[in-house]
Amino acid sequence: MRQESPAFIALVQASAGAAGAIVASAVLQPVEVAKTRIQISTGGDDSTWQTIRRIAATDGILGLWLGAFGKCLENGAKNFAYFYIYDGMNAVVKSRMELTTAVKLVLGYIAGVGNTLMNMPLEVLSTKMQLEDAKGLSTLGMLHRILSQDGVGALYTGLGYNIALCINPAIQNTILDKLKEAILKALKRRNPEVTPALTAFQAFALGAFAKAVATIVTYPLVRLKTNLQAGKVPTATHPHAPQAKIERAGSLEQIRVMSFREDKDAEQLTILQRLIELYRGVGSALLKSTLQSALLYMVKDQVEHSVERLFKLSAKGFYRKTGQLKLGGFSGRPLAS
Repeated sequence: MRQESPAFIALVQASAGAAGAIVASAVLQPVEVAKTRIQISTGGDDSTWQTIRRIAATDGILGLWLGAFGKCLENGAKNFAYFYIYDGMNAVVKSRMELTTAVKLVLGYIAGVGNTLMNMPLEVLSTKMQLEDAKGLSTLGMLHRILSQDGVGALYTGLGYNIALCINPAIQNTILDKLKEAILKALKRRNPEVTPALTAFQAFALGAFAKAVATIVTYPLVRLKTNLQAGKVPTATHPHAPQAKIERAGSLEQIRVMSFREDKDAEQLTILQRLIELYRGVGSALLKSTLQSALLYMVKDQVEHSVERLFKLSAKGFYRKTGQLKLGGFSGRPLAS
């Protein structure tokens, strides 16, 4: 195995990214559960802390980790797939042309689409597992319920929104890569004799900032997708959009409906109040997504070199110095075609 190959680079980055995602998901699952509950609501309090307290009071402390296994599995798989595709393409393209901001955005979007197509069922499953009616159900039990009640197609609910939302990780990783590149260049100029590397805090801060920008830009579509995956068609006391019409409406109309509240008269809401309502739960989403992204990149950056060393040692165990595979009695012989 050639250490500088795009496949090796992609495998290291993907494994480190998956490890970071699993750690971040496990730590932040209470915020994830609260965020999901807030996003599918259309009235009442949208405070993250109050929602967490309410869940703990009604479901116990374990209720805050409802669907944790599914979420860790989802985020681990999604980040492995994303970083494998993204860093693999980056390594290939970098050898042929300059990686401009526009090129990185395109590569990030393509990686996001590939990741979405592979891991969409896990996302739908983990979203369902965070709802109140998931109490007492295992991940496999929820999967059986979805398949028996709604069929395989239900596992791809909101696929179109997810394809559109692939711009989110594209924005995030482009911002992160550009800022990281600038910081490392500055460190190299300051001390040319030392190979520069981000500290844990720098990786944490860059991950949080990049995710915050991407989340704010795409949040209304994120909230609509969450509603649909949870089986909650947006509703509101809106005289010009009765429920029958809302269910058949397109994305823009459903997003518009989310800017109303079911406990307020539509005519009493100002434009600012409707904008605030449209971004219902953005506080918990920002808290969860920025902390998760920050933890992910911090862990990824710290374990990346350990993962690389592990793969190198593994490679030495399977290959001779000549590059031939060690295969017992077949060692050094070509495999039959």
